[in-house]
Amino acid sequence: MLFNKWVTLIVGLMIGLAVGYALAELQPVPPARALINGMDEAQGQTGGMPPGHPPVSTGTQAQAKDSAFAQEVHDLEGLLTKDPKNFDALRQLGNLYYDHSEWADAAAWYERARTIKPDDANLLTDLAVAYRNQHEPEKALTLLDHALKVDPSHWQALYNKVVVLNFDLHRHQEAVATLAQLKALKKTDTSIPDLSKLEKDVSGK
Repeated sequence: MLFNKWVTLIVGLMIGLAVGYALAELQPVPPARALINGMDEAQGQTGGMPPGHPPVSTGTQAQAKDSAFAQEVHDLEGLLTKDPKNFDALRQLGNLYYDHSEWADAAAWYERARTIKPDDANLLTDLAVAYRNQHEPEKALTLLDHALKVDPSHWQALYNKVVVLNFDLHRHQEAVATLAQLKALKKTDTSIPDLSKLEKDVSGK
């Protein structure tokens, strides 16, 4: 009887792991992100808090987030041991590190994904943000231009390009021209957020 209980337990654990991997593989990949807070970051602020403000999360919340992050990374890396060319798993690993502001790791996973789909506009845009946040704006700009060549209506790429041109490279006239493209696109794309703050920051008013 004891032997049968151990067999049942082991089989149950194996099934649980298999289900976890399957769920991770089916997890939807979010669209490319725009530097909505890019202007605040350029001015030394994040999340509406003053510079140097401590994290709002409690220690318990932070530990829970770290534990969940580690588990997701473990599950996705498990998928990749079986299928190293799994684009979705590579992209999701990049997204996990992106969401934790670990830009070098995010870029590394995105670069691996890019070897599989070199012309994915969402991937190129997120990779550009990862490089921008590693203080490589020229590389970011090249990636954003590539994304826009693939999809000229990709608003996140346009938005990020305005931020990089204006705040990082100080090419203000080009930023103004790119913002004009974004404003024109907003007339037909309701998913684009309010641009008034970006316009104010770019114009310097």
